[in-house]
Amino acid sequence: MNAKLIAEEPELDPIDAALALHDGDACATIGAALIMLQFVRGQLALTEAAMSQGFTRGFRPA
Repeated sequence: MNAKLIAEEPELDPIDAALALHDGDACATIGAALIMLQFVRGQLALTEAAMSQGFTRGFRPA
């Protein structure tokens, strides 16, 4: 039985991918990343409020 080698896809650089989404505009890329960060922080705050202290063992993100 011959083992076939699966060709690995080249890893996509996340920075290059983000810049490509905004046609190379670094300011637009950073702005979009900050908007997404604000959304994720809001979701974390909602999750933190919904979970009990015992479940999280007192963890609070810095």
